[in-house]
Parts: sequence; structure tokens; C-alpha cells
Amino acid sequence: MALILFFSCWSPSLATGDPLAAASVKAEADALYGLGAMQGARGNWRGAHCSYGAAARIQPDLILARSSQALAAMELGDLVVAEETFRQLIRRYPLFADARAALTALLWRRGLQGEAESHWAASVGLDDRYADAQWLLAVRHWPPGPVRDLQEFLSSVQS
Repeated sequence: MALILFFSCWSPSLATGDPLAAASVKAEADALYGLGAMQGARGNWRGAHCSYGAAARIQPDLILARSSQALAAMELGDLVVAEETFRQLIRRYPLFADARAALTALLWRRGLQGEAESHWAASVGLDDRYADAQWLLAVRHWPPGPVRDLQEFLSSVQS
């Protein structure tokens, strides 16, 4: 599987109706999500983007994989795709703090401070750990660019 991910994005088949196959798909999605985290920790954000995307495709309710894929896209400079994904996640899961915090960082990067402040108020109200850069890097495995953007945003609103 690692070689397939090295050369291109993994494209597994989906389980339909078979509980054993569904459990296998969940395990595979979890493994792909973990692989994405490991790739990101090594600075391979393109590989992480691919792995997170594969996890999200085979297990669509694994919303952290979709958010992580968008964060990797943000790290790679694809702000349009990242923003679209964060907004879709927020529409579908309005209490999902990760997407709101990530969108805050993205909006700050784009110079949209007012909208960033609105999303931050919702995000920190849901989960105040997003203000902690060490938690974002070590536990949540955010890329360094979005963490830096969020920290700059927080510095600006605290000044």
C-alpha cells in the first residue's frame, strides 16, 4: 500500500452491505488516516493530502480526514480547495471546531479578519485547545503553515 501511495493516490473499493467488509474499510480508513499523519510529521504534505483524501473517500463520515486533507491542501498553497472544504464541513457539521479554527487561519491569511474573528469565536467556544499551538502540532497534527497563520491571527486580536 505504501508504494501505491508513493506513486499515486490510493483508490480502494468500497464495501457495500457486508458487515465484515465494512469493518475492513473502517480499519483501512483508520490506517490511511494514520499514514497521512505520519507523512505530515515528516513534512510530506503532498503524501499526507493523498492519504487523508483516500481515508475520507472510503469512510466519508471520518470528518477529521476531510479536514486534515484540507489543511494539507492549505499547506501546499491550494487555498481555494481548502476553503471550499472547510466551508462544506462547517455547513454539514456546524459544531466541528477543527474546520472553524482552520478556516479562521485561512481567512486571516487572505486578509479577511472580520470573518476570521467570527469563525474563531465559534471555534474557541466549542474547543479552546485550538488556541494552543503545541496541541495543534503534536496532537492534532496540523501543518506548520496553518498553525503559524492561526497564531498570527490570535496575536492580532490580543493586541
